[in-house]
Amino acid sequence: MKGIIFICFNTLFIASCRQSSTDFALSWSTDIKHKIMADIDIATDSIAIDSSRENIKTITLFHNKIRTKEFRINTGDTVLSVFYSKDQNFEIVRELCPLISRSFEGIRYKGIHLGLAEFRFCNGKLKQQGYRFDGNVGVWREWDANGKIIKEIDFGNIDKLENLKTITYGH
Repeated sequence: MKGIIFICFNTLFIASCRQSSTDFALSWSTDIKHKIMADIDIATDSIAIDSSRENIKTITLFHNKIRTKEFRINTGDTVLSVFYSKDQNFEIVRELCPLISRSFEGIRYKGIHLGLAEFRFCNGKLKQQGYRFDGNVGVWREWDANGKIIKEIDFGNIDKLENLKTITYGH
C-alpha cells in the first residue's frame, strides 16, 4: 500500500512542477537578454557611422570586427538600439521614446521576433505585453496609462512557445 501512495505522490509532484509555456518563454527571454548583455560587456575597438539617411545616423560598435551594439539617432535622440550576441544570431531590440509615443523591447533570433515582447508608455509603465513565435501567440494584454488592463486578445497557438526549447544560446 505504501508503494502505491508514494507513486501517486510522485506523479502529482512532477505534474505540479511542470513549467507552463509562458513561464518558460519568460525565463528563456530573460536568460537570453542576460547572456547578450554579458557578451557586449567588452571594449569597443572600432565604430562605423552611417549618415546616408536624412536626419538619421546609425552608429555601430564592433569588437574584433563583430557587431556588439547599434544605435539609430534621429535629430539628436536615440530612437533604436540593438545589442548583438557574439554569434550574431540573437539581438535585443529596443525602440525608444520620445520620438515615438511608446517604447518597445524584444528579442530577435536570426531576424525573427521571439519570446517576450513589451511595449511601454514613455513614462515606463507597461502598455502592451505578449509572446511571439512565428507571430503573436497566447494572450496579449494592453493597459491604459493608469495601469488598468483595457484589452486582452488570445492569439492561440501557445504550444508554439515550446519550440523555444530548441533555440539555445551559443557561440
